[in-house]
Amino acid sequence: MTKLINKVIMVNKRRTSMRLCCKEWAALEKICNRENISKNKLLEAIENNKNPKLGLTSAARLFTTLYYQEAAAPIMSEPAPRNHFINIIKEIAD
Repeated sequence: MTKLINKVIMVNKRRTSMRLCCKEWAALEKICNRENISKNKLLEAIENNKNPKLGLTSAARLFTTLYYQEAAAPIMSEPAPRNHFINIIKEIAD
């Protein structure tokens, strides 16, 4: 099972915590590196633009999913390599 990691972060000048698995934290870090933005600034942008019914953790998960979905859109029309789906499923268990 994937271990959840709780981190205290600063969002809009207030301390809060988020609980994500290792892969989710890594995905956020990769997005920040790619977009040249700090994690706190990205999380502030997510917080300021999310649906009020969503918590920050859920909104960050949704953002990450949508970000990678958008990045994959140009190649989605091509068939995935054999066993691609299985490899992703195996990564979820890490």
